[in-house]
Amino acid sequence: MSANNTSTSISKDIIITNLTGYISIADVGKWFDTFEQTCHLYIKQNKKFKLLVNRKDYTPEHFTVQKLWKDKFFSNDLLNNTIAIAFLLDEGDILDHLNQSNTKENVRFSSDYDYLIDWITSYK
Repeated sequence: MSANNTSTSISKDIIITNLTGYISIADVGKWFDTFEQTCHLYIKQNKKFKLLVNRKDYTPEHFTVQKLWKDKFFSNDLLNNTIAIAFLLDEGDILDHLNQSNTKENVRFSSDYDYLIDWITSYK
């Protein structure tokens, strides 16, 4: 099992949040508290933000972990305040499916960190 990373940080106008490694229900709760607090720094100032979500090398302990992550992450309050979202994911069927089905101009999925940083940094 790889050590997990549930940190969230800010780089210019980009919030970078990590949910990687072996993740339990408790880890999702801990991650979301910090993630939500960071987003609210912008929301309280009526500022929108860009978001890079690192889920590369993500291994949920149980399927309920993935459901909890989705339920917490896709809360409209936070997503209504995003300018663009980039998801860093592992290569594979899920990434391929998300890229094929994505119709949003302000959302990108990739396994290439440098590509996503370039894309989101230059996104207007």
